[in-house]
Amino acid sequence: MINYSYYNKIDKGRQLKMITLSKDMEVGVLEIDAQHMELVNRLNALMSMGHDAVSNEETQKTLDLLEEYIIKHFADEEELQKKNNYPEYESHRKLHQHYIAEFEKLKKEFAENGHSLKFTMDINNSLINWIVKHIKSADVELGKFLKNKG
Repeated sequence: MINYSYYNKIDKGRQLKMITLSKDMEVGVLEIDAQHMELVNRLNALMSMGHDAVSNEETQKTLDLLEEYIIKHFADEEELQKKNNYPEYESHRKLHQHYIAEFEKLKKEFAENGHSLKFTMDINNSLINWIVKHIKSADVELGKFLKNKG
């Protein structure tokens, strides 16, 4: 777990683990950094729903909107890689495919069980931890490549 990328928010007496974009997560490509900010905002919204008394329907809508955004972001990022002949394109694309598969498992779990402690933990472990590590490694490397190509 990458503690310094998280902050704890006290909400109604409960601690919510939220993700923030730290300096070491900046890719240096405006479009990608802006999309990462939106992705983080949507992940935080989903995470807070696991702690708040919201309906399963509201959470499902948030999951659907998050899924749409993940797919859009990954497609935009991959298009940028192809356009610039990024040598790590295939391995990066496979990482994205893995994340989407994990997201689909989480959606299925939610559809079957609704809100649960396991669902909230899986958001943290499967989605949030992965995206932080991915941005700090694969996406930062992509940013370096694009800036050097610049």
